[in-house]
Amino acid sequence: MSCESEEYMDLIDKALDGEITAEEQTELERHMESCESCKEHYHALKEIIYEMKEASPVVAPAHFTENVMKKLPEVKKRSMPAQWIRRYPVLTAAAVFLILMFGSVMAGWNTENDFAVHSAASNIKVNSAAHTVTVPKGETVKGDLVVENGDIKVEGKVEGNVVVIKGEKYMASAGQITGDSQEIHEAVEWVWYKLKTFFTGQEQK
Repeated sequence: MSCESEEYMDLIDKALDGEITAEEQTELERHMESCESCKEHYHALKEIIYEMKEASPVVAPAHFTENVMKKLPEVKKRSMPAQWIRRYPVLTAAAVFLILMFGSVMAGWNTENDFAVHSAASNIKVNSAAHTVTVPKGETVKGDLVVENGDIKVEGKVEGNVVVIKGEKYMASAGQITGDSQEIHEAVEWVWYKLKTFFTGQEQK
């Protein structure tokens, strides 16, 4: 890194630990607008943290399924799949749809890393370079606010839900959120959120 300021290194550490104040967050954002090395360092560390959270998946022991199946009592073979499909075509179609959707959503979690903001509000401040969204003090945002791969700082009021995906939410002392507030950092949370918004049609476009 070319930036030697220990002060901003400390601010980056506090931001990643979720211990930074609104004033310090503003100072760090201003610095990163002019310091490319600090901005790259900050986003690189964030990416490492997310990858670590997704690492070490639980893997079943070798031959686990085979060993379990051997211990199950034998049953008379029947053409159950065909019978099931004929008797419950709607349920079968729904099950196939959910499986395909689950796979698509999981793929999206691993590949969708672009900064994005979903909101109909025009009175929010979006800093694409720093991957941050700010609800200014004294402003009221009507409707839901969704931020992907970035952080949100609430200094004013949000009359709706706030969802932060792969990012952090910072609340100023005067900040207000009247709806639900959610931070999504895990793939399972992402899948549940996508399924919920799909069936309720509440996701912002």
